[in-house]
Amino acid sequence: MSKIKKTELKMPEYSAEDYKKAITELDEQPEDDFFGRKTFTETGSSVTAIIKAIIYIVFVVSVSAALAYFAIVFVNDVFAFVKEDKEYEITIPEYVTADEIGDLLGDAGVVNYPKIFKLYAKLKNVDEKEVTYKFEAGTYTVNSNMNYDELLLSFVKSTVITTFRMTIPEGLTVDEIIQLFVDKGIGTTESWIDTINNYDFGDSFPFIYDIDTESGRYYRLEGYLFPDTYEFYSNQEEAYYLRKLLKRFNDMFNSSIRQKCASSGITMDQALIIASIIEKEAYYPSNYGQVSSVIWNRLKNSEKYPRLECDSTIIYTLSHSSGERVTELSLADLELDDPFNSYVYPGYVPGPICNPSFNAIYYALNPDYVFEETAEDERYYFFITDLDNYVVLAKTREEHNANVKQLNEEKELLKKKNETVQ
Repeated sequence: MSKIKKTELKMPEYSAEDYKKAITELDEQPEDDFFGRKTFTETGSSVTAIIKAIIYIVFVVSVSAALAYFAIVFVNDVFAFVKEDKEYEITIPEYVTADEIGDLLGDAGVVNYPKIFKLYAKLKNVDEKEVTYKFEAGTYTVNSNMNYDELLLSFVKSTVITTFRMTIPEGLTVDEIIQLFVDKGIGTTESWIDTINNYDFGDSFPFIYDIDTESGRYYRLEGYLFPDTYEFYSNQEEAYYLRKLLKRFNDMFNSSIRQKCASSGITMDQALIIASIIEKEAYYPSNYGQVSSVIWNRLKNSEKYPRLECDSTIIYTLSHSSGERVTELSLADLELDDPFNSYVYPGYVPGPICNPSFNAIYYALNPDYVFEETAEDERYYFFITDLDNYVVLAKTREEHNANVKQLNEEKELLKKKNETVQ
């Protein structure tokens, strides 16, 4: 067996300076990252981070300065903090809008940013506020150091605006509401009728588009002028007052009521027709639900009871035709050939017969006795109002005729009693 000669390995000798130099060189070399790409050492990353931070700070400061500059410029144009004192002559045509005024002022150099002026006017709803901003055609002198509000008001006729309160009672017809305003010296009967039937209210009240104006109704907005007490500006056009009433109606006839209409299978207009009849037929709100039940029972059982047979619908058409409130009906009136005669024509009348209260609208959608939940022999199809103005219900025509006979006898006795006292 041969012998293996052992060789002694010696490690090279390095000085402290050699180790220090090697470490320094290693720090300066790029390293491989997880994906094998060259990276930089901690020292290189710190330098890059500092450079990025400086760039970010410079960017933020630059953007902030730019925004601040434009904000100052725009705000100065709106509020005229520091602007030259220079007069301009501006001619305003008829029926001008705030947008058009913005263009006129921009073209003349009165304002530097007409688009900002238009946006400002839009945010303030200038074109919708006919009371505050009712622009008058003419030639005006304005100054460039006036702010946007002062400029807008420069083209408004200088008048003292007063207010007044008016109560629209529940159950009034359009004819009666018109008379209330005319008696106060606001508009004429003709101008009111034209505005009610033809004025374009735009998209402010979309429910108007759903009104069937071909049904034979007298007034487009009958039923939609909500009864309440209002605070009005004086000396305004008819559309201003109507907007107030329509807005109140829109607020009251909320989404839950609309949903109730949909679930009941009727339109808003049909709900108002029912409510208006309830308002006129029942004297006390406690009877509203009973009258509503009779109307719904007839509508649900139209084969047996095709007509509503309500005196109030005939009174409505006769009062409109005569211009005076009718209170008593004759037998001949009950046979009147008119779409509003619910003794002759079946189903719904052409439109509401008054402007009902919230209570009447509520009970129009919530009768005391729901047809589907009431036994057939327990359903009421007739009612009359007794001498104390309370509703008396009947299930059959025989019961109803007996109630009518008794009521007539009581009226006759009361008449004789009064004659005796006199």
